[in-house]
Amino acid sequence: MSLADTVRRLVEAGATPEVIMIAVEAIEAERKALDANREAARERKRRQRSRDTDVTVTGQDVTERDAASLPLPPSPQTPQPPTPTRVDNTPLPPEGRSRRKPSRPIEPGFPTDEDIAEQQAKARTAGANLDVRAQAERFRNHAEQNDRRCADWRAAWRNWIAAAIERAPKTALAATLDRAQPSDADRWRRWLREFRQNGHWPSDDAGPRPGHPACRVPPALLAEFGFSPPAANDPDLFAKGAAA
Repeated sequence: MSLADTVRRLVEAGATPEVIMIAVEAIEAERKALDANREAARERKRRQRSRDTDVTVTGQDVTERDAASLPLPPSPQTPQPPTPTRVDNTPLPPEGRSRRKPSRPIEPGFPTDEDIAEQQAKARTAGANLDVRAQAERFRNHAEQNDRRCADWRAAWRNWIAAAIERAPKTALAATLDRAQPSDADRWRRWLREFRQNGHWPSDDAGPRPGHPACRVPPALLAEFGFSPPAANDPDLFAKGAAA
């Protein structure tokens, strides 16, 4: 139905001008929307026809535009020589054998006199009061009694003596050197303490005992331990000192 027919029928029906205007505007809006849809459909068809004509496939022919987007074929390369591999020429151990030394019983006569002398010198240097020859006998008896097997008996012998040196007491000389030298007052106090407890006095080192006229202990230390310096003219003290 045309717009004029619509207006005529509205007038005949007695519609007011306002109603007629609203109807006309609605019809025009509907026609505009229809025209827009038709134009969009025509545009889609044009684009489809454009895509269809862009590429014309005849065998392997393509358009210039699509050919530019295709990946290039790989360029030929100069063949490279193979990289030489490193060859390990380290000889392998024979099959069935390991690098570990086999364990064996102690050899007869081991430790030898030379081994004993060497370890005795080490013990002497360490200040250990140790009889290495006796240790060698104990070492052999221990190995034979327990049927010991060892890969290196010399190393086992050195470890045995090293442990024995650590446990051994010090020689008198080593003990003297190890002890810090006490002061004179400390020595006098130690000797006075022993004299008061058991009556022993080291006359060789300390001289006459307390109470003797020639006693060398400082008077202050004598008084500290309850001893009084003797009178030089007391004949009984001389007699006691001579008896000491």
